[in-house]
Amino acid sequence: MNILAVQNFSLTPPGVLGECVKERGSNLDILLPAEGDELPDNSTDFDGLIILGGPMHANDTTHPLIQGMIGLIHQFYADQKPILGVCLGAQVIAKAFGANVYKHHEFEIGFTRVFSTYPITKEDLLLRRCPETIYMMQWHFDTFDLPQEATLLMSGDVCRHQAYRIGNNIYGFQFHLEVTKQILQNWIETKDKSIENNYPNFSEQLTQQIEKYLEASVAFCRQVGNAWLDLVATRIANS
Repeated sequence: MNILAVQNFSLTPPGVLGECVKERGSNLDILLPAEGDELPDNSTDFDGLIILGGPMHANDTTHPLIQGMIGLIHQFYADQKPILGVCLGAQVIAKAFGANVYKHHEFEIGFTRVFSTYPITKEDLLLRRCPETIYMMQWHFDTFDLPQEATLLMSGDVCRHQAYRIGNNIYGFQFHLEVTKQILQNWIETKDKSIENNYPNFSEQLTQQIEKYLEASVAFCRQVGNAWLDLVATRIANS
């Protein structure tokens, strides 16, 4: 397997998802377009696409990186190759399929409760073995409408659209399922002044949440990541 990961910010690497790819002996090609890497024009050299988070807004279709990612999504979709989007990635996928992306009424930050849209998830290839309720890491200002083709898989108390599927091999996750302890520590150390001003106890709260929720989050990501890679492997076998 050859997986393309679009990393939209230096502090949002593939994390646990990347570990899943490498543990299966597959190749993970990580591109950082914001630092000068060029996105491919087609999906020819890759079997699956992961789009990670970043500070830009998916609704800004004049942004060259957003336009480039939308074009890449259409290429992988046309070639029936699996796609997985995280945070910004989930929003860009929604945008690529005609949905609106806009500022949410509340900045969602830290580990918050999300829950499966049972019984739909019991039949889903990625989520059928996952907990019905779990706390996952959030860091987003924006949200999105569901594309017409999408099925809602997970929702939340703060933000409704947390996970969805298009067809049988395209997935978007608003929350950061990929995070490791090191990634979160980097976020704590580099938080900007707006976080300090509006969430003065954020560092202490997130440190406590890491101890309470991260282990389950990593287990969730491993289940989802490996199930998604199974889709990639199946597509290769049938092509």
